Order: sequence, then structure tokens, then C-alpha cells
Amino acid sequence: MWRTRKRLALGAAGAAVAFAAIFGGRALWRAQGVLRDARERTAAESSLRFTSRPLDPSLPAGLEFVGAPAVFSDAQVFKGHLFIAGPSGLAEYDNGELIERYRVGAELPPAPVTALAVGLARDSPAPELWIATAGEGLVAFDGRSFRQIRAEDARFRKITSLLTTTTGRILMGTEKSGVLAYDGRELKPFHASLADVPVTALAGDDSNLWVGTLDRGLLHWKAGALETIADALPDSRVLSLAEDGETIYAGTGLGVAQIQDGKVTRTLAPGYFAQSLLAAEGRLWIGTLEEGMVSISVPVSFAARPARDTRSRANVCEGCSIRKILRVDGDVYALAEDSLWRGTEALIRRGDSSSADDAVLVDRNISALSMDASGRLWIGYFDRGLQILHPAGERAASERFNDDHLFCVNRIAHDASRGVSAVATANGLVMFDASLTHRRVITREDGLIANQVTDVLLRPDGSTVAATPAGVSFIDAAGISSVYAFQGLVNNHVYALAADGARTLAGTLGGLSILDGSVVRASFTTANSTLKHNWITAIVRAGPTWFIGTYGAGVMTMDSAGRIETFPEFRGTVDVNANAMIASERAVYAGTLDRGLAIYDLRSERWHFWTRGLPSPDVTAVEVRGGIIYIGTDNGLVRIPESAVINP
Repeated sequence: MWRTRKRLALGAAGAAVAFAAIFGGRALWRAQGVLRDARERTAAESSLRFTSRPLDPSLPAGLEFVGAPAVFSDAQVFKGHLFIAGPSGLAEYDNGELIERYRVGAELPPAPVTALAVGLARDSPAPELWIATAGEGLVAFDGRSFRQIRAEDARFRKITSLLTTTTGRILMGTEKSGVLAYDGRELKPFHASLADVPVTALAGDDSNLWVGTLDRGLLHWKAGALETIADALPDSRVLSLAEDGETIYAGTGLGVAQIQDGKVTRTLAPGYFAQSLLAAEGRLWIGTLEEGMVSISVPVSFAARPARDTRSRANVCEGCSIRKILRVDGDVYALAEDSLWRGTEALIRRGDSSSADDAVLVDRNISALSMDASGRLWIGYFDRGLQILHPAGERAASERFNDDHLFCVNRIAHDASRGVSAVATANGLVMFDASLTHRRVITREDGLIANQVTDVLLRPDGSTVAATPAGVSFIDAAGISSVYAFQGLVNNHVYALAADGARTLAGTLGGLSILDGSVVRASFTTANSTLKHNWITAIVRAGPTWFIGTYGAGVMTMDSAGRIETFPEFRGTVDVNANAMIASERAVYAGTLDRGLAIYDLRSERWHFWTRGLPSPDVTAVEVRGGIIYIGTDNGLVRIPESAVINP
């Protein structure tokens, strides 16, 4: 009996110890979790590394901007002048007259301007014009000079929206990294709860902040607590915000939500794409995507009046896309993509501010460049078709092609011996003769393995090779045949092509394949070679060496024996854009997603990155001819002598 009691006592004691261990462990785990959360919160709220420096407006010798249409996106009044911003830069007006222009890549950093605000940082001697960019951080303008506040981490340099506060902090919404705050001395995340948020709009102040997001609805931060308003909104993507007293308006693609006391009370203008808003004195102005500006009289108290649609018909720039609505001295101004309106009067039109540029391009978003043997520059656009610029002095300045097949251009190739040009598009392969009068469109119905053509190769033997997301198609006098993964291709999605005698190099999403005719002879991946990334986006040859561009690991080389080597200059993630690579006798050029033009000097055998004078760090196409480099970006085109960039 005693032994039984002892065993029971020992069992109870063991259970107690186990109980204490379990719950003590849980308490310790919780404490560690709290500490971990605190550390993460502290890290998230700590200062970011950044530089603040005055901007040097000097341009590299010989650089020229090829004029592109101006696009208006935001406007602010500063020191009695109207400043209108857009992807190309900033224009300053006095009484409707253009008095100064500030270009991205020249007076401003090489990135499109996205937003404007006027206010004071804590160290500002007077109010300044704050300029947000898509990739180069924040710029301050005091009326005489510019200074750039640039985060070291690229994630914090893509700014979508601005809000100045009375406490001397400039709040910035970023593309994917939440809300930042700059006070003149420190740049830091506004609050850990708003980290990693894709911000589209800001309203309120730094004690009561409203944050519009790309896909999470409307966020309300107050006294350290965050509330999400999503389900009651017309759409979870918030395009614009406005406040009138205690009322907040959130514009979406399906109408405007009115928020009072933290709750959505009603939807105004249902079905309207409300990309800009202004609210004042019980009235709401809505800038739409393609229906001009409409206005709504909003009752102060909805309890006293039944809910009804008080929308008025657009009477300002009907059919326009209204990007910003602002009120100046009691008057309401509507900024369209190409004009500024007060009532039914157009005060400023796009031609007034772009005439100095002699705009010859039809769009800013360039996807392909190639010069033919007669000196005509072929320009492919992301969604505006094909434009051909004739050499200076010819009667026809340019020709444009834009139809069901020629709208999204991926690649352009020429064969002078045959007088043939091939244009790879999202909807087929378009073949031109030398006169540009005869065209042949080749699609899946004709035998291509897919309609989308990502690259095209014109061989000396008269055949054509087309890369597609479904494999490679070979076009010759006998017809069209195709090769895909089932027949040994390393991956079906082919991005880049190159010729090596009778061989074809095919860069794919899954590695590099080498074909003899239609037979795959070898494939290189990260699993069986020293290739650092499988996604191959561009291939060019310089002498005996192949330069291979990747989306993630920059550029590598491959010799005739298949040995692949890397470069120390490509540290971290470097994305080479599809087919944005070319070689000359002096250098290899590679267009990157966010680091400008990568340049490899064939004599010094070193890479460097070039952004000076570029309208964007996203270089999407490159052409070299006669010692001149043509650099296409998602925000315009420049040309510059090779000598200016090889030995900067």
C-alpha cells in the first residue's frame, strides 16, 4: 500500500513538473514571441539609409531627347505659379504661359514623376514643392534648386503618393513598401502595421491617416491602431481619396464610397471610374477615366434626406481622363492627360508644353528598337503599334502602323539582302518588304505554334525562326515546323533567339537550349551548369563569346565549349529586359529593369551602369548604329554617342 501511495505521489509530482514545464514553456514561447515582434517592429520603424544631395542638371555631351508626347498626371500651385507634373518631368506656368521646364534625366532624376505636394519639412526654411518619382525617391524644390532624398534600398524609392503634414513630416506612399515618413533628418517607415502595403493614395494627417491600397481596400491608422475597410467598398482597389471635415471619400473603379465615423454610409456615382476626387463644403467633384469630371451635391446629414443619386452630367472636358482636381482661390480646376480646364475653358493644352520638344514619337512606352539598312529607325511600342522614323531630310518624317496585329511589339529584325523586315508582336509575326507596302501576317492559323511571338530571327539562308510561349517555330519554303518541350526543348516559353552558324540558341524560362536545325543538341540550366538563373531574356555575341542576359542574375558569358562564367559587377538581383541587349565593336549594352543601361567595355572588360540623362531606369530596348546609341525606356527615348558612355 505504501509503495502504491509513493508511486501515486511520485506520479502526481511528475505530472505537476510536466504541467509546469508545458505551461512554463508556453509562457516562455509567448514571451519570446512578444520580444520577437517588438524587435521586428523596432526594426521596421528604424531609420532607413538614404542620401540627400543637390541635383546636377548637366547632361552628358551629345545626349539628345527624342521628343515624346507630354502626359499630365498631377498639379500644384507653388509660390504663385502652377506646376504640372507627368512622366516626362515638370512644367512651370505663370498665368497660363509656360515659363520653365524641368526634364526627368536632366534637371530631375531619371525616373517618371508621379505626385506633387507643397509643405514644410522640419528643416525647411520655407514651404517647398515635393516631387515623388517612380524609382528615384523624393525631390524637394525651393523655387531655385532641387535636392534629392534617395533611399539606399530601391524598394523605398518607388513613390506613388504624397501627403504633407503640419508637424513637419512628409508622408510617402510606396508601390509595395507601405508608408514612409521624412522629417528633414530621418527617413523611416511610418508604422510597422503599414509596412509592405501597396499604397495608391493618402489623406488625413500623421495622427489620423487614411491609406488607399491597390488590393486591400482602405486602411485607417489612428492612435497606433489600424482598421481595414474593404468589404463595404464598391471595389477593393482604391484609386483616390478626399476629405471634407470628418467625412472621407474613397474613389474606386466602381464608384465612390462615403465614410463617416469609420463606416461606409453609401456609394456615390456607382459605376464611375473615380480616379481623382475633390471634396469641399458639401460638394464632391469626381475625375473619371474617360467621362470627364462630374460633380455631386452631398447633403450634410443623410438622416434628414433619403439617399438618392445626385450625380450631374459631366460639363468639364467630357470624354477626357481627369487625373487631378484642385481648387485655387475658390475656382475648381480639372487636369486632364493633355489639358487643364476651368469650367468649359481649356487654359492649357498639351501642345503648349511639348512644342519645345518637337514631339515625334507617338508614345513614351517603347518595347523594341531596330535600324534598317537605309537608316530608318523602327520603334515598337508596348501598346501603340509600330512607328518608323525616316532619316533627317526625307520628305516623310515617319510612318505609323497600328492594327489588330501591330499593337504590342516585342522584337524587330531586318535582312538587307532580302529586303525583308520582321516584327514580332503579341498577335502574330508581321513581315514587311523594303517599300513597306506589302505585309504578310503569320499566326497560329498559318502554322505558328502560338500567336504571341516574343523574338524573331532572320537567317542568311532565307528561313525565319520565331520564339513563342509554346516553343520555337521554323519558317522556310517547305512550310512551318515547331519544336517544344516534348521534343527536348528545356522549356516551352522562349524569350530570346540567336544564330550560331546553322545552330540556334534559344533562351527560355527554364534555361538555354542549343538546336541543330530542329534537333535539340544541348541544354543548360542551374542544375547541370554554372548558369546562375534559368530565366534567359537576351542573347548576343561579341567576338567568340556569347553574352547571356537573365531576369534575376544580370549577364553571364558562354564560350564555344559551353563554359559559363559570371561577372562580379552583377551583385544581388539584376533583371535584364527581354531582348534589350546588343553588341557593337566597342561594347555590349544591356537594358535593365531598374538600374539603367549596363555597359561592358570590351577593352577594359568591366561593366558599369548608366542612368545619366535617361528618362527612366527601366531600359526596354537598345540599338547601336554609326557610333550612336539609341536607348528606349518605358518613359521615352534618347540618343547619345558611344564615346560618351564607354569612358564616363
